[in-house]
Amino acid sequence: MNYFENEIMRRVKELDCSAVYKERESGVSVTYDGVHIAEIRGGKVEQKPILSSEEHEKFLHIKRLCANVSNYCAAYENGESINIPNFSDGYRIIYQVGGAKMAARFDRKSGFEFVVWSDEEYPCFFASYDKAREKFAILSGLADREKIFDNEELEALYYCVYVVSEMNDTLTDDMTELLKNLVKKLDIAISKNLSAGKVEKYESAV
Repeated sequence: MNYFENEIMRRVKELDCSAVYKERESGVSVTYDGVHIAEIRGGKVEQKPILSSEEHEKFLHIKRLCANVSNYCAAYENGESINIPNFSDGYRIIYQVGGAKMAARFDRKSGFEFVVWSDEEYPCFFASYDKAREKFAILSGLADREKIFDNEELEALYYCVYVVSEMNDTLTDDMTELLKNLVKKLDIAISKNLSAGKVEKYESAV
């Protein structure tokens, strides 16, 4: 299994789902309450047909989770190794803006661990990518705590808009397009715009 598959196998449990890795197909099958609801292969998520409303909502959560995991796994694979006293081995820089840095470390049993620090602030360690990302966004100046929704609120807004745009058949074409654009904007806000040309590639070891 690669980083992405290993992390998905672990994190779908947070959604009360189970996952089975299919070595022959190089993919992950996800079940919820005994029902096969999704196939994940090559970073893409395929919904299984004939799902109930509850199962479909769970699939939407899985789809969002996969996009999130794919982002930080790709950043980790391309990240530069870092060696700082008092840090565990294996960390790689995944984001850097100015004096703010975010690094990740991978363990096959426990998954990813993240650390965020800046020139003015000591390292903070996180098991949650979302919490680490929020901290990094504030330290780097990409986000102002006083001007944004907190991460949980943004995730809730994203999910509500996504569900309405996917499941409401009474929407006009204009409203559907408006909601799709809103989903994109919320996704950017959640991601703190880390990949929109604002993150400097880490060029040399610290």
